[in-house]
Amino acid sequence: MKMLIILLLVIAPFGYAYYNKPLLPAHKEKIYLVATGSDKVTDQEIYSQPQWDGLEFRDWLIVTATQDKEKQSLVSWGFVGYLKIVDTDWALKAFDLKPKDAEGSK
Repeated sequence: MKMLIILLLVIAPFGYAYYNKPLLPAHKEKIYLVATGSDKVTDQEIYSQPQWDGLEFRDWLIVTATQDKEKQSLVSWGFVGYLKIVDTDWALKAFDLKPKDAEGSK
C-alpha cells in the first residue's frame, strides 16, 4: 500500500504536467501578444498566417518549445501553464511589425 501511494505521488505530477502543457496555439498567441504589446488577440486569422511556417514546434512530454527553422534558435518554451518568450524580436521580424516605443520617449 505504501508503494502504491509513493508511486501515485511520483507519477501524478508528471501526468498533470503532461495534460496541461502549452500547445502550439498557446505559443503562437503569447508570441504575438508580446510582439504587439496588446493583451488579447482579436483576429483569429492571425493563427493561419504563412509567417508561422518559419516556426517549428517541439514537444518533450511535459515541456514544449518553438524554434526558428532557419536560425535554429529558441523562440519560446513552456511548462505546465507557464510560457516564456526567449526571442521577442522573432514576431516583429516575421510579421514586419514595428516595436512599440518606450513610455515617455519622444
